[in-house]
Amino acid sequence: MREAIKAVIEELRNNSQIYQYDEATTKQAIILRLLNILGWNVFDINEVKPEYSMTGKRVDYALLINSQIKAFIEVKKISEDLEAHQEQLLNYSFQSGVKLAILTNGLAWWFYLPLKEGSWDQRKFYAVDLIQQATEDVTQKFIDFLSKENIVSGQAILTAEKIYKGRIREIEIRKNMPRAWNKLVSEPDELLVELLGETLEKLSGFRPDNEYIKKFLKKNLNRFIINDSFPKPAASPSTSQSVTASSKSRTIIKSKQVHPKEFPPDGTLCRFEYKGRLYEGIIKNGELHVNHIGAFSSLSAASVAVTNTSRNGWRDWELKLPNSTDWILADTWRKRKNIV
Repeated sequence: MREAIKAVIEELRNNSQIYQYDEATTKQAIILRLLNILGWNVFDINEVKPEYSMTGKRVDYALLINSQIKAFIEVKKISEDLEAHQEQLLNYSFQSGVKLAILTNGLAWWFYLPLKEGSWDQRKFYAVDLIQQATEDVTQKFIDFLSKENIVSGQAILTAEKIYKGRIREIEIRKNMPRAWNKLVSEPDELLVELLGETLEKLSGFRPDNEYIKKFLKKNLNRFIINDSFPKPAASPSTSQSVTASSKSRTIIKSKQVHPKEFPPDGTLCRFEYKGRLYEGIIKNGELHVNHIGAFSSLSAASVAVTNTSRNGWRDWELKLPNSTDWILADTWRKRKNIV
């Protein structure tokens, strides 16, 4: 099974015609082929049911075991934007009580736990990219989540739930870490005061009293606060004027920045899926600002920060230009603009 999946992936990567596949061709050449390798009898409609219908709605495939629906698979053509279709699939899955749902265009595979809590995007516990991700990783995830053996045994759901819980945990930690830090420095605990005093004593040989440390923390609070998630305390007039002047200076400097000729325009939304995680950002002042990571002067620099490997960012990031509703690969946009 493992080697057969790898062979299909390599074949797809070397097939330049796949980007012209319509939905029917995608189903036949990719979806059913992989399901067959994963142990499903694609010729048995009691196991792989096409155009499954319930309450007037249809989903492309239902995977059944002993007449019980174990998973829904919705297929779109390769050029289709999957995001526009996730709500329909997940609503249907939720209403039908189906634990596992997959949305795919043949190359991108988005795996969901529809019955879990959170937004639709939070219920997407993993994303597979047949082109970008390592062949071994993709192969293992197909076996973990979609092999008949693992679905029958329930192991597929157990693995998915473990990843989902880890992802939710990461989201909550990332969201609340700044709040915890801000609370710690704005309402200093005795332990923090003691720690700061001990450290100062080791460095200087002198230890201040606790009240001095608390006054120091209060006086420098603006320096410690992470502004994205915690409001600044009211500043004195002189401090406000200083901040305003500093902000004006930064604005003047930024206004003088010249956007690289090949860079997408300001306001362009950007996204990049890597190892099951979606990274999002926006172009502002000629830089790509990636949420929770930083600002970068090139797409490749952003990709390096995300992956810790050398990559061509033009082939990683998708763009949604201002006043556009469609996502487009950055490299495709660049070529259309005839930029060398």
